Amino acid sequence: MEEQLRAQASLAGLGEMAAVIAHEVKNPLAGIRGAIQVIGSRLPSESRDATVLQEIIARVDGLNELVNDLLLFARPPKPRPERVDLAALVRRTAALVAADPAVAGVGIDVHGDAPPVMADRALVEIVVANLLMNGAQAMQGRGVLDVEVRQVDGFCAMTFHDHGPGIAPELRDKVFTPFFTTKSSGTGLGLPTSKRLIEAHGGLIDIACPSEGGTTVTVRLPPLD
Repeated sequence: MEEQLRAQASLAGLGEMAAVIAHEVKNPLAGIRGAIQVIGSRLPSESRDATVLQEIIARVDGLNELVNDLLLFARPPKPRPERVDLAALVRRTAALVAADPAVAGVGIDVHGDAPPVMADRALVEIVVANLLMNGAQAMQGRGVLDVEVRQVDGFCAMTFHDHGPGIAPELRDKVFTPFFTTKSSGTGLGLPTSKRLIEAHGGLIDIACPSEGGTTVTVRLPPLD
């Protein structure tokens, strides 16, 4: 209980910091982006300066995305439950992820079914998209990512299994730590945020690295009462 209280106090402090960042950083970023766009509109399209300005806009967008990720982790919205067909949600999200050119070489095989759940559709989609992208990136954009939807131990489960290198044993306890990442780029907030969003639904998320290789992430959500 003491550990949980410390974690809650830490998250509360992070939430306050995120609110300050949102106010002090997001608004100036929007102003900078708008000003750069105005300047760029006055330059010939073939100008070298126009290319530089596009790079500046891309960097500003990256900072804005980081702030949004931090806000989602620190102050996740309260779920607005509705009846959700998990299998249909996973298939729809998989189709959107598969359209990303960065993962064009990855096939996503979704199979199985489970009873409907009461969940916030948008928040669960965020989790599913994050896990699909993680799996595709672990396989370096090649291979087949297996996703199974099923009912297990009274929960409706989604299991994501990639065929990448897996996670080193000494790193497995850190994957849900905010800002920890093994990627060359990334905020390290994807898995911690997914964990917070699933736990807000009364669900569970865990990671395993089976002996046959790869990484398996299992998300469990309670079924309809």
